[in-house]
Amino acid sequence: MKYQNKKQIFHIFTLVELLVAMSVFSILLVLMLQFFSGAQKMWTGMEEKNNLYADARVAMDLMSTLLQSTYYSAGGTPFIIENPNTDNSKIYFAAQSKMDNLPGTKDIRFISFQRTGTHNEKLVMAIFADNGTDDSGPTAYSYFFPPYGEGAVTSYEVAKNLLVTKLDNKVSTTQDDNSAIVLNNVTGLRFIPFARMTTGGGSEIIAPSGNKYDRKPPYLIEIQLSLMDKKNFDTWSNLPTAQQDAFRQQHERTFTRAVFLGGRWAETL
Repeated sequence: MKYQNKKQIFHIFTLVELLVAMSVFSILLVLMLQFFSGAQKMWTGMEEKNNLYADARVAMDLMSTLLQSTYYSAGGTPFIIENPNTDNSKIYFAAQSKMDNLPGTKDIRFISFQRTGTHNEKLVMAIFADNGTDDSGPTAYSYFFPPYGEGAVTSYEVAKNLLVTKLDNKVSTTQDDNSAIVLNNVTGLRFIPFARMTTGGGSEIIAPSGNKYDRKPPYLIEIQLSLMDKKNFDTWSNLPTAQQDAFRQQHERTFTRAVFLGGRWAETL
């Protein structure tokens, strides 16, 4: 019987081959790192976008819910929208709501939504209700309902002016318990009223002109809320004025919601 010796052949890598292999490995490693870095940035961007949409939805739900519960009585209850055609609209109205955590013991509260802050970046809700010092003195809460004539609230026109002043003061006073920041990084807020215009064959919905709407609650209110995420807002707020508009158009998100109040108060033009 013959035995055949099998020789094992070992291939020894040369220095050149080792360098080539290491170069290929390095390239693959760089590509993998770029892939994971890009995936992380994409994930972070999606998360920021989702947070932005979630914040906007919460703010829109709050504003539309309270607006749908608008209260108005014969003799006039203040309802005011200032600057409806700008990104700095303000709204003042009475809402009849049993929503939890609102101040006051009565269901009816006067509410304002408006922007404030160094760059008007904060959306603030202020409430005037029957609690604490708000229900005492010559401008007590109970005096802002018809028939007017008690204390300093001598008429419907006076009530409207005083209500704006009281709610604006709550917005500017950070220590007031009846005001709260709803949202940050706001770049635009519009409340656009729409009324019915009667015509020969029916009616048409139009937006009244002017820089103030202070009549009965309108047929419809369109809310426009514009936001940026914090990173883009900080960048935008530090840009030169000449560059801000272009950056805002690229990174801003605008959310719109229509609140239908109907013809409960027959506000027509």
